[in-house]
Amino acid sequence: MLSRFLFLFILSSLMLGCATRPQGPEGNVDLPTQVEKLRSITSWNIKGKMALRENGEAVSATLRWSVDDNALAFRLTNFLGVTLVDMQSEGQVVTLEADGETYTDTDASRLIYRVTGWDIPLDKLLNWVKGVPGERDTYTLTENGLLDTLTPNCFRCRQWQVRYGAYQNVDGVWLPGALTLNQKDTENFIKIRINTWQTQ
Repeated sequence: MLSRFLFLFILSSLMLGCATRPQGPEGNVDLPTQVEKLRSITSWNIKGKMALRENGEAVSATLRWSVDDNALAFRLTNFLGVTLVDMQSEGQVVTLEADGETYTDTDASRLIYRVTGWDIPLDKLLNWVKGVPGERDTYTLTENGLLDTLTPNCFRCRQWQVRYGAYQNVDGVWLPGALTLNQKDTENFIKIRINTWQTQ
């Protein structure tokens, strides 16, 4: 089931004893300025938890996820520290290890779909995690001007709805502390609770 579970992500019944964190700014945030700052962040890593439910089955794991321009490392481990999923991407080759098997491809999104059946546009997800909407996406805002919900508008995005939870201030910019990807017309979801953000 892990190969189906994978992933991703991608994406908390979220979850499991995470520390309380600020819900966001006390004042209003200027969204265009916020988005401009977020788009400039191309290297980051997060630590937290991920939960995924598919067809009534749910799993949760510890998450470590780093991005450095075109390089990506994504790892899920269980409570014993055993690696469940390990995906590495650098240059033109993407490698994914799960259930004792190793898979490779030149396209990360295609590889995720091949192994798990989850159609997740990775290039979009990298923006959703930071709280960056696309130009054609529709969204609602919190009372402080940060993203509350996001409805993506692209061919491979339309099955997803993104909801944001708590925000945290990292080096002067507000980054999501929690997000949920709901798969439309199903009860499937991916939830991510971020305990630690590091940006460059």
